Amino acid sequence: MVITLTNVELPGGRVVALAEIPLACCALEVYALRASCAESAAAPTEALLLVSGTLTTALLCEIQVALAQFQAYLPELPHRIVAVGACATSGGPYWDSPTVIPGLAEIGIHPDLYIAGCPPSPGAIASALSGALQGVSA
Repeated sequence: MVITLTNVELPGGRVVALAEIPLACCALEVYALRASCAESAAAPTEALLLVSGTLTTALLCEIQVALAQFQAYLPELPHRIVAVGACATSGGPYWDSPTVIPGLAEIGIHPDLYIAGCPPSPGAIASALSGALQGVSA
């Protein structure tokens, strides 16, 4: 899994360096959100990593490598991790499966923002991101 960052303008005008770890269903909602955001040539104010979908033991190493890549990019910017959807937050409907990790916190990754839903709509994701970023100075 390779992480790439793209400068995008979120609803509300804030420019961020956006990356994703798309693991399952909620990735479609994240892709829909990204499609609605314009790429920007402006300098980002922070880096956001959206983790969406079911976390499994088989993907654990790849998730950890992707997280390390994300944290190494743009070291001058604050980095935030966002858990998108029920699976990334708490394991979702699969929480009791033997190969499912019930949320990012279970593997020592503590998101800065949790976005609830199964799946959350692109509008709900945009609203949560915009709301969470309002208090951050540029």
